[in-house]
Amino acid sequence: MRHQEKIAVLIGDVALPLIGFFFWDWGFYFIALYFLIDQFAKQVFLLPRLVSAQVILPQKAIIFAKSMLLFLFQILMILLINYQLNPQFNLYHESINFIMYKDMGIQQGFILVPLLFAAEWLKLKTDNKAIKSSDIKRFKINHVLKQAQILLSILGLLLGIINFTLIPEFLVVFIFLIGIGLTAFVPVTKKE
Repeated sequence: MRHQEKIAVLIGDVALPLIGFFFWDWGFYFIALYFLIDQFAKQVFLLPRLVSAQVILPQKAIIFAKSMLLFLFQILMILLINYQLNPQFNLYHESINFIMYKDMGIQQGFILVPLLFAAEWLKLKTDNKAIKSSDIKRFKINHVLKQAQILLSILGLLLGIINFTLIPEFLVVFIFLIGIGLTAFVPVTKKE
């Protein structure tokens, strides 16, 4: 991952949710939902990435299935963490609150969600122009899958910690955001 991409990850995936936690009263679920919408945008643009990387059909299906399973397990882990933090957690109510949350008179769901999809689309366009080699594009797709596996492990560890101890929500947010930030620094290896 290039330095610019690492900085973008740290700003978009860590700094913005941290600002939301401290200044906009975002809880863990708000931050996790922001993260999941970002991951969903990556899932939507995975197929065009696979086509651009000239991945053959059986491998496309395997990579897409693996990516979807990782995403679904991330959703499951985040929901379980939320139910452990707050047994009265209401998925529907909290999701609507996220979409309808107003800051400066603007509902964030109508700005933030399209912004996340636009950022992923721009990243795809930039990668297609900057990276001509299909091998490097495939390498990058595998690297993203490795990052998702590491983050899923961090979510599992976080769920385990929450099951055995009562920790405050700010600590859960902190561990979650540290995990996201650390995935930006996963080394790229030749085995991918």
